[in-house]
Amino acid sequence: MKQKEAKHLLIQEWDSWIKKQPIKGDKATGRDSLKFFFELQDTRSRLLKFSSRGRDKWHIVHAWLLYEDRVSD
Repeated sequence: MKQKEAKHLLIQEWDSWIKKQPIKGDKATGRDSLKFFFELQDTRSRLLKFSSRGRDKWHIVHAWLLYEDRVSD
């Protein structure tokens, strides 16, 4: 899967996932995005099957969520 497609699908999955989480305050944090990432890893989600060009996928996913203003750092 290409990164562009993965980013779009991951953001959709995040929006669905975050609605089910007990988030305090009005903004999710990096800790929440890490929990999301680990859950994707644990379920061996196809959403993490994108080309990372040697970069850590966690950093890529977190950067996407930051860029899309879904989490605060």
